[in-house]
Amino acid sequence: MNVPRKVPRKALAKGAVAVLLAGLAMAPGVAPSSAAGSLALPAPFGPQTAARAVAAQLGLPEGEVAQRLAAQDGLSATAKAFEGGQGAKAAGVWADVMRGEVHANVVDDEGERAAKAAGVVPQRAAYTTTALKEVQARLDAASTRGLIPRDSSWGVDTQANRVRLEVPASADGEALLREAGVTGEERGKVALSTHQGTANHQTGLVGGDGLSIPGRGLCSAGIMLQKGGDTYLATAAHCVDTGTEVRRNDGSTDRNGNGLIGRVAVRQYPTSDYALIKVDHPRDWSPSGGLAKSEGPWFNIYSGYVANPATDMVGNLYTCISGAAGGWQCGTYFASGWSFTNGDGTTTSGVVVVRDVATQGGDSGGAVLYGTKAAGTLIGSAIVNGNQMSTVQPISRIVQDFDGAMTPVDWRT
Repeated sequence: MNVPRKVPRKALAKGAVAVLLAGLAMAPGVAPSSAAGSLALPAPFGPQTAARAVAAQLGLPEGEVAQRLAAQDGLSATAKAFEGGQGAKAAGVWADVMRGEVHANVVDDEGERAAKAAGVVPQRAAYTTTALKEVQARLDAASTRGLIPRDSSWGVDTQANRVRLEVPASADGEALLREAGVTGEERGKVALSTHQGTANHQTGLVGGDGLSIPGRGLCSAGIMLQKGGDTYLATAAHCVDTGTEVRRNDGSTDRNGNGLIGRVAVRQYPTSDYALIKVDHPRDWSPSGGLAKSEGPWFNIYSGYVANPATDMVGNLYTCISGAAGGWQCGTYFASGWSFTNGDGTTTSGVVVVRDVATQGGDSGGAVLYGTKAAGTLIGSAIVNGNQMSTVQPISRIVQDFDGAMTPVDWRT
């Protein structure tokens, strides 16, 4: 798997990537003060400013970057249209934004001809996505029986056309596969590897602001949501307990001097990893709703949410994460529907994986944006093919759990 180079921290500090990536509208903010209520809502930046910043980061001509970013939605549409047209033969699609290309795995000559006719670069593959997901389902079942060790991760690697299973070096991966019933021909569908590290949860009223959790330390604020007349702030469930009182970690207050954001009203863990803090006085916190914090006086704006990562997100398109410890980091979407076991042996499934980011302790719960939409909240990291990947709880799971009645909030409207 080819992993893009890391985004330099120095560039992040200058706001070089905290700009319009994949259509993210950017806005200048005022310098933060001790009171969150003193921050004013800014007006958004335009695409030219974004292209200039990304060009400086990547070392490419500004005009070329502007064209590529403007074409990204078109690449996504082409990729999804081709994948849908392949039906049961679909084997994965992804994009190379800066080359302006859509790539696809194909399993036969017919698929290769269809790809070329659609302007898609074909890559011959052995397995369909459906066949790989059947193997992943065996591993999911093995996890429910306690067969998969702690600090493991697994899921479909679309580009590599394999199910990746990463286990600690001390584990017998082959024995695990046999116990899971992955034998014979199916064994060839699995890329098994080991690692020395751990699949860490990171513990850290805008996305990316720091939250103080009694007895847990630092976590991060995620996306603001609303159901009926109630407003909630999403964060990672492993950071909190039901009923936990949550405040800003820097002691800042709302415009009326209230330091308490609210209490945890909903906690789903470990099958999912999200918690909802019922915000006591949402309109007294500003900025709020559709803003997610970055380093320096920069803010990203989201509109709506990714309803289904498996169908709405395309490999290699820009995805940005905002946490209290790491600030804004932009990487690329890698996969959805993955599962992993953490240090206490619990399993979280259905997660999104983002590569080329190195999130830190304290970033858990932070906002994750894909294009102009909210994608979810950061819940941790995993070792995938020897690289640290960030794992994300999709916001779509939260909405689904509330029968579609939960929606992102934008107080500017």
